[in-house]
Amino acid sequence: MKYIHGTEDFTLDKDSAVTLGKFDGVHMGHQKLISIVEEKAKQNNILAAAFTFDRIPLSICPQRQQHFITTNSERRAFMESLGINALIEYPFTEKLMNTDAGEFIEDIIIRKLRAKVVVVGTDYHFGKGRSGDADMLVKCGPEYGFETIVVEKEKYQDKEISSTYVREELVLGHMETVNVLMGRPYSIEGIVCPGNQFGRKIKIPTMNIYPQESKLLPPNGVYASITQIDGKEYGGVTNIGTKPTVSTDQVIGVETNLFDYEEDAYGKHIKVKLLHFIRPEMKFESIEALSKQMESDAQFSKSMLML
Repeated sequence: MKYIHGTEDFTLDKDSAVTLGKFDGVHMGHQKLISIVEEKAKQNNILAAAFTFDRIPLSICPQRQQHFITTNSERRAFMESLGINALIEYPFTEKLMNTDAGEFIEDIIIRKLRAKVVVVGTDYHFGKGRSGDADMLVKCGPEYGFETIVVEKEKYQDKEISSTYVREELVLGHMETVNVLMGRPYSIEGIVCPGNQFGRKIKIPTMNIYPQESKLLPPNGVYASITQIDGKEYGGVTNIGTKPTVSTDQVIGVETNLFDYEEDAYGKHIKVKLLHFIRPEMKFESIEALSKQMESDAQFSKSMLML
């Protein structure tokens, strides 16, 4: 996949079918847009492209939510797995915010993206003051030589699937719903770091990772999980939080105990997929009480994962 990040100075080397948006979460609605882009790209022997933003600076939009369902690297990996040939993460600047909608079409959609097919959702807006929309693309398309396909929202239980919907369910810890909306398990990735070795002392070794600050997390608590490491997947139980029984550090970490993994994982990249919420994080009166609860959590997770 061709990856263009953080620059306004680019032109695709081939005509494209392109979808445009934020794509936070790359949920089922986004995947519908991408599948149409891929189909059109194959039909016309052109690139399947996606146009999004590198980030939204706080200095420009201080009121905007700055936590995201997927990090840029997660979004990039999933876009590639879906078959996108070119991903553009464009700088979100004051200049872009003040770009006239017509100029956006001419400079970005036509000149930079070389679009022959544009695929957007019904709520897509662009240009200064969000003055451009899907209807404008439909009307301008014939003049500029591109086809516009406007796609209705996917729904789940009669509610439109959106990044906002995913966030609402995620902060409530409704992982089953989140995973349906995303079409895959919500995951957290990172490099395994040394912890306080508490797990090893009680013969329940754990792997610790620390997510990016921009990553939107579910509530602190214990989850049944599947962890991907060394190209394989292992069932386990994951705690998100500050481990108040054994630590005074307020840094939120992700700590996972794998049921059938006994190798040294330090320095390895892992992906932790959260499937079910088990219980909130809590402070126990003693190490013995915590250890007993951890064993109970593991058994409950195994039953949920049918292991």
